[in-house]
Amino acid sequence: MTRIVQRQGRHFMDQQGRLYWINGPETNCYLSEQRLWRRGLSFDDVLDWKQCAPIGLVSQRFPSVKAACEAFEHAQVQWFQDVYLRRMGDQMAAQRSLDDYKPTAMKRAEAAGARRRRQPWLLPDPAGPVCGLPPRRGPAQAGGIEMPHPRRRRRSAPQLAEL
Repeated sequence: MTRIVQRQGRHFMDQQGRLYWINGPETNCYLSEQRLWRRGLSFDDVLDWKQCAPIGLVSQRFPSVKAACEAFEHAQVQWFQDVYLRRMGDQMAAQRSLDDYKPTAMKRAEAAGARRRRQPWLLPDPAGPVCGLPPRRGPAQAGGIEMPHPRRRRRSAPQLAEL
């Protein structure tokens, strides 16, 4: 028995992290499994940023949204492959997987003066200068041996005492 753990309107996620949409009119709807291609986003981020697309699996028709959810939770869904929906999902995935992607509604809202939103999958820019060298490991982390820098000169304790 599969459980719906998060639901918002006609969108829900099961306990394995798979996303489903309830499509069609209220009295003749069906389920559609969605593919997620960005990991680490919250359920709300996935829906806001439209980071999913249909994989082509669709269910039989149900008389209501409630009946569709109940059938899903009681493993009474029969899945069929829809080739057209699969192709459409592939096109959506190609467009929406770009790093600078923003949904059209979000672009229009920003153009109308709403605050700009940054994609949650992009890392923030560093606050200061960035060194291209990897972080230096201390003697304890390197197994007791510190690798010398090729241009670094070491001074011994007697040499330091003379200064």
